[in-house]
Amino acid sequence: MRAAFMTGRNQVEVREADEPALDPRGAILRVEACGICGTDARTFFNGDPRAPAPWVLGHEPVGILERVGPDATLPPGVAAGGRVFLGSILSCNQCLQCTDGRQNLCEHHLLYGYDPFPGAYAELAAVPPIAIANLIPLPPDLPPELATVVDPFACALNGIEVLDVGLGDTVLILGAGPIGCWQAVMARDRGAGRVFLCDVNRHRVELALEAVGGFVDGAWVAGDDNGLAGLLERTSGTGAERISVAAPSKQAQQAALEMAAKRARVVYFAGLPKHDPVSALDMNQLHYKELAILGAYGATQRQYRITMAYLDRRRDELAPVVTHQFPLDKIGEAFETIRSGEGLKMVVVP
Repeated sequence: MRAAFMTGRNQVEVREADEPALDPRGAILRVEACGICGTDARTFFNGDPRAPAPWVLGHEPVGILERVGPDATLPPGVAAGGRVFLGSILSCNQCLQCTDGRQNLCEHHLLYGYDPFPGAYAELAAVPPIAIANLIPLPPDLPPELATVVDPFACALNGIEVLDVGLGDTVLILGAGPIGCWQAVMARDRGAGRVFLCDVNRHRVELALEAVGGFVDGAWVAGDDNGLAGLLERTSGTGAERISVAAPSKQAQQAALEMAAKRARVVYFAGLPKHDPVSALDMNQLHYKELAILGAYGATQRQYRITMAYLDRRRDELAPVVTHQFPLDKIGEAFETIRSGEGLKMVVVP
């Protein structure tokens, strides 16, 4: 089979590789499509000790369950030969967090596509036993390139649930990438009075408006003030009640506190690079405005299931977020397109 190996920072090589071995309690997936996540991009550009070169990334796969181990226990509705989605957050399902339904916070959690489990930028990918519980059957006619977004979309849903958007809230999303677009749609569906998008990249703002403009009341490019004036102008100086920081940016994290209305809720959705995770924040903003600052990471099995059904219902509105598809041989071009900001969601189609 062919697979794309990350051989170093900003380096990828597509070459022949051995087919993955079938674990008696696992399965083998013939990959139809695999999205490129922001985490994949950060790893490709910056490196990650969990992806020792040469390494195969890719943790947003959908495909056909080609082989199933004799001792594997498949979830309901999943069968050999069926089309499935594989959720990336791998949990023990035994610790306190898991038994309380918070598999994303599992004490022992791992991430598919990272050591010790190679990912799905390949023609075939192993489904290890720990990942079997994350298999979800696809609706029969859901296109594979769109089905790949279930994983990041579920993470976006987690962020929106933590944000706790209510009827009439003014919602600001910093970052107009795929996550920001999906959160805009969900915020509107949850009853937000106004939904705004802000990003440092003008072209990305334009792409976001083309994709989900019908759900957004306004969008603008962040300038030297990180977008503060644009929000204050649109809210008569009061700020936003709900803010999602959906960009891996220290400037956006700080700007969110300045943009927040009194007693607002701010969710830091996007992580910072592992080698530089410390952000300087004005804690007086938190103190004097009585802000709630929260984090959101990953997704639970419940959120994966919800998202699959939501995506199936909303496929026409959400499909435009997938702006590019690349064959395996052009995966390097896909990463460069992400770096340039010339698209929203990139999908590799082996």
